[in-house]
Amino acid sequence: MPGRRELCWGALLRVALRAALSPLPSGGRCRALFRSAPPAGRWPRGAEPRGRQVWAGCPAAARHSLRLYSAACWRCGAAPEPPGFFCPSCRALQPADWRLDYFQLLGLPRRYRLDTERLQESHRRLLRALHPDNFGQSTEAERRYSEEQSALVNEAYAALLRPLSRGLYLLQLELPGEPVAAEDEADADPAFLSAVLELNERLAEAESQADIRRVAASVEERLLELDEQVVRAFEQSRPRDARPLLQRMKYWNSIGDRVKERLLPR
Repeated sequence: MPGRRELCWGALLRVALRAALSPLPSGGRCRALFRSAPPAGRWPRGAEPRGRQVWAGCPAAARHSLRLYSAACWRCGAAPEPPGFFCPSCRALQPADWRLDYFQLLGLPRRYRLDTERLQESHRRLLRALHPDNFGQSTEAERRYSEEQSALVNEAYAALLRPLSRGLYLLQLELPGEPVAAEDEADADPAFLSAVLELNERLAEAESQADIRRVAASVEERLLELDEQVVRAFEQSRPRDARPLLQRMKYWNSIGDRVKERLLPR
């Protein structure tokens, strides 16, 4: 059992770290989903909800049994294949399909290790096709769908681009209903907390660009190590093991963001 002195030291480290590092804001897709879902009685023709389907990518939606758009085209009744941005028969732009997670939306495999070039190309291609300028002469519904779909694609891209946000999002998919945050698990290691606090202090005391770059190199080294561990956890079907690793990654990312700010020209 740890002694009182060790417990006090760990508590002081946690307080200091939380004061020094801003927490990562949580994602907002579930909130956005509830905001943008049409109110009862105002679904487009052919897109009325059928049954008690829920969107697999959003634990909050699953808990509330949120109803989804129909898979049938609102104009001609054909059935687009996911991700189904456009009807294969009449080419009408479709409402957002809330059944899809971000990976499906961007046509990518659901995994932590992603080809970022493929992600960026998918993002660019979809934005070109969905841009509101393409629907200036279309119906009001399609213009609205264009704006919503474009915003959704941008949101998916932002979530999957960075390893930390991608990992946290993947945890939501792999462990629906379980908390994503694991601060207590990360805080349980005094050596880790001490290392983070020490590097944060080094950054605060850095006076030259060379000092800041040395801190940046240390942060990058730790992030690469964590990234490999997270890859193994997901690839070996151990998502719960990834949770404390991602929490540690959040701490290092917070320092990394501060490093970038210090390196910007003034």
